[in-house]
Amino acid sequence: MSENERRGFLVLSTFIVLIGIVPFLYNIYLQRTTDDVLSLTTLDMQPMAAKTVVATAPQTITREAKPRSILFPFDPNNLPIEKWSALGFSEKQVQVIKNYEAKGGRFRIKADVAKLYVVSDEDFNRLAPYITLPETISVPPKVFSADKATKKTVNNAKEKSSIPMINLTIADTLALKEIRGIGSVLASRIVKFRDALGGFHTVEQVKEVYGISEEQFDAMEHCLILDDSSVQKLPINKLSIEALARHPYVSWKEATHIVRYREQHGPLKSLADLEKMYALNEEFLH
Repeated sequence: MSENERRGFLVLSTFIVLIGIVPFLYNIYLQRTTDDVLSLTTLDMQPMAAKTVVATAPQTITREAKPRSILFPFDPNNLPIEKWSALGFSEKQVQVIKNYEAKGGRFRIKADVAKLYVVSDEDFNRLAPYITLPETISVPPKVFSADKATKKTVNNAKEKSSIPMINLTIADTLALKEIRGIGSVLASRIVKFRDALGGFHTVEQVKEVYGISEEQFDAMEHCLILDDSSVQKLPINKLSIEALARHPYVSWKEATHIVRYREQHGPLKSLADLEKMYALNEEFLH
């Protein structure tokens, strides 16, 4: 064989050997890779299995056992801690109750015990028959004693005796101001009105004073008296028009008619002379 043929044969032989070896090597590699994957999978699954076991394991829940109770009649006010405990209350419940009492809290009726938030409805229904407090508190009726009645009568008498009695005929502004509700202004108006009239003829004339309401007059009427003998009569035959017109009941027009009639017919002798004046209406004459 020539040199080229030998080289060709060597290359071909090498190629054939490689074709035969490569599958074998691939199988070995594949086997190792599979073993590694299985090993890793096994290691990862072990903690998960443990976790699963722990998670699915039954859990035991422990609850605080409620203390046993002994029922007996009791007054909750200042009840010792030991007896609250004997009634079935926990240490925390008893502490809340004692804090309530320390702040001035008192139990007056049975329902007051149920107002504490640490006392459940079940606890209250269980204890209610044994609580030595009333269901309700009755308010005693007010007693009206004879002493109070006597004091009230005496006070009323004092009030009546302290009411000033004012003679409208002679009272000045100081006397009038003793009446409740009468100040300096109203007292001055009353005096001026009285002087213009020549004196009050009746107590009711006070109502005609400007500024005195009907209610105010009713409140003061009981302390007003009048001396009719002191009423001053106006000398109608001597007064001028201006003087007559200053009278509260006489207008300027009416004063003018009176003076003109008097000048024409002489002095007025009686009320009948006034009735002859047609300018004076019936209301003025009466």
